[in-house]
Amino acid sequence: MNASVDRIKVLVIDDEPVMQELICSHLQARHFLVQSADEGRRGVDAALKLRPDVVICDLKLPDIHGFKVIELLLQSMPDLPIIVISGVGQIDDAVTALKLGAVDYFSKPLANLGVLEHAIKQALEHAQLRQRNRDYRSKLEQANRRLEANLKQLREDEEAGRRLQFQLLPPETQTFGNIYCSRRLWTSLYLSGDFLDYFRIDDDHLGFYIADVAGHGVSPAFVTILLKSYMNRYLELFRQAKNRGVLNPAKIMSRMNHNVLQSHLGKHLTMFYGIIEFTSNRLHYCNAGHYPYPILYDGEQAEFIESRGKPVGMFEFAEYRNETITLPKNFALTLLSDGVFEILPQLEIKDKLAFLLSLFNRDRITINHLSRGLGVDSAGNTLPDDITLMLIKRGF
Repeated sequence: MNASVDRIKVLVIDDEPVMQELICSHLQARHFLVQSADEGRRGVDAALKLRPDVVICDLKLPDIHGFKVIELLLQSMPDLPIIVISGVGQIDDAVTALKLGAVDYFSKPLANLGVLEHAIKQALEHAQLRQRNRDYRSKLEQANRRLEANLKQLREDEEAGRRLQFQLLPPETQTFGNIYCSRRLWTSLYLSGDFLDYFRIDDDHLGFYIADVAGHGVSPAFVTILLKSYMNRYLELFRQAKNRGVLNPAKIMSRMNHNVLQSHLGKHLTMFYGIIEFTSNRLHYCNAGHYPYPILYDGEQAEFIESRGKPVGMFEFAEYRNETITLPKNFALTLLSDGVFEILPQLEIKDKLAFLLSLFNRDRITINHLSRGLGVDSAGNTLPDDITLMLIKRGF
């Protein structure tokens, strides 16, 4: 659809010479490209050749009724905005025209042609909006088809599903400026209900999240693929300058909650989503029921970033909130899934939490140091639950 007025093509179908000339002259004076026809079928033929942006059509025509013109035009050009003008002025005609697909209706005589010009521009804006929505739906359908293909592959072959799921994970180590990210994931079965990711949003923001889907096996793994797909879609919308939601952790959680509920998989998940803003050295985050809480270590003290929230996909009207902290100059931020509690020898949760904090007592923190301290590598091949470990650090 043309954006500038001097390129907008308007076709006027009216058999009254005076009215036709009046409308055409007014629009031409305002730099519209105008063509006219004095019969319905001539108007339809002209529209097929001209491909106008807007059609202005009288209802009472010498050969066929204006209603028939609307039907014929919309059969060939379903998105064509049609504005109806009529000297009859009956409300039934207006209702019928709008039901057939016309976007506006005016009665003759037109006391103010500026109103018609405004209607043209408004019709174009609505047409552009419909086109954008259609493009978005098309991209969404393509993404859903890709997702369905991935889900089908998971169902057919769990081993292939495992490879696919691990391909969706970020590199085991990755650097973003002066921030170093690393991760490990140990699964209790072929397929995991745990998932994590870290990614650059733009030059000033690093995004990361950890998620733990309730249950084990194929069904939770489906949800992790959905999660990755949704996050990629939000990131793509941001990069296309269409939506800044990916910079709002609470908004992402709300959308994710809606999406998971709408999937009707009967699954829910806990999730922590954080954004590091480089220029302000701040961490913006939202916690949707994820536990244990992330651990922040500044070289002297390790502490949990305590924040509560409802799991994703459990409650339709769950509300989420953003929180912000300033990061130390040097820091190590560690995120774990609750599967780690299953392999720790302590009996009480408070003792397990104290043990987790005790791992941070050195100048150099690495993912290997943490996994050895947790005893994951020596736990054997049969873990009682999936275990995920993510380390994001600067200066250690």
